[in-house]
Amino acid sequence: MNKWNDWLLKRVSLYNKTNQMTLAIPAPLVELDGRNLYYAFIAGARKVIENQVELNRINVFPVNDGDTGTNLAATIRSVIESIHPHRSYKITADRIAEATLTNARGNSGIIFAQFFYGLSNETGEFRSVTLKQFAESLTKSVSYVYAAVAKHVEGTMLTVIKDFADYIYASRHKFSDFNNMLTSGYEVLKKSLLETKSKLAILGKNNVVDAGAKGFVLFFEGIMEFINSRNIRELISARRVTNAFQKNEEVVTEKMNFRYCTEAIIR
Repeated sequence: MNKWNDWLLKRVSLYNKTNQMTLAIPAPLVELDGRNLYYAFIAGARKVIENQVELNRINVFPVNDGDTGTNLAATIRSVIESIHPHRSYKITADRIAEATLTNARGNSGIIFAQFFYGLSNETGEFRSVTLKQFAESLTKSVSYVYAAVAKHVEGTMLTVIKDFADYIYASRHKFSDFNNMLTSGYEVLKKSLLETKSKLAILGKNNVVDAGAKGFVLFFEGIMEFINSRNIRELISARRVTNAFQKNEEVVTEKMNFRYCTEAIIR
């Protein structure tokens, strides 16, 4: 916990010099620059890391190996540990994509990495992006997400990402700022997440939502909280990082003959 706090304090020092971090109601955010994207990612990362034990607990698909939370947390930490804030949205998006792709773990980590790879690839050389530009790159990133896996199964992380991107793109002209866009999009994410129970029989049988999908929703929940408050110090002081060694209550489904996934990067 102390190492996490020390790290964040160093990262936010430059940001604090040019931004008021304690405003009760920050000005509406109409464009995202690289620093906004960076700190939003950190906020989302923290939310996932805090909940990784719960994500492991409900991990029953594609196999009950209880590692979705661990894999997502490891993938996300690669960004935390390797990149720094930059004013350019494009440069920041590229760096996040590279870090997640290089260090992705498990199916959920690979899908998550492909999402940011798509977001990066489909973004022009912009120092900041408008609502319209963000919505366009978001919807184009869906094809990258589906390319991450050979067999597409709906009712998973894939579906939740697609539902979210489709909604944001279809509604892009209705929003006046990112605060409204993400708040509305979050409601779509929650609805799509709950529907995973009815789309995959094994999830309904065990009365759980898809673990990877929940990880993505938690990530955007953290982002939404940051966009609405833009309080960097909240990342440091307000929450406790979940103990990675906390007891993990398993959801028992069926006997497995093969437990582990295999990933490789071809250069």
